[in-house]
Amino acid sequence: MAKYRVRPERGLRVRERAPKYEVLPPYEPIHIPPVYHVTVAERGRVVLPAELREKLNIKDGDRLSLTLEDDGAVTLQTREVALRRLRGMFKHLRKPGDPLASDRLIAERRREARMEDREFRESTALHRRMKRERAKQR
Repeated sequence: MAKYRVRPERGLRVRERAPKYEVLPPYEPIHIPPVYHVTVAERGRVVLPAELREKLNIKDGDRLSLTLEDDGAVTLQTREVALRRLRGMFKHLRKPGDPLASDRLIAERRREARMEDREFRESTALHRRMKRERAKQR
């Protein structure tokens, strides 16, 4: 059973308090992506609206990636977006701090080029010395 406690009276003093209001977060409008309506023409051709082509920086002759999802949605991507997405899919395979394979390949190629330059300079210098020696012997 609950126990009730009677509070002693504090006198006839009245306090007036303003109610505490919560601070609301700033208004952020809901972002609804624009909807573009297109019509399928003869032979299944679809024309992308000019506004969409400008936003995606699509020019005549650009190749696009069209993917059919399991739920029937169609995804249209530019080449750059598709490549960025693929890189993101395999990003977890690279250990933090490891250089990229392309960076290692470039560094290796630069070492080889320096070695080839050194060998070329040495062989050129040797060729010049031999030429001078032959000239002295004549």
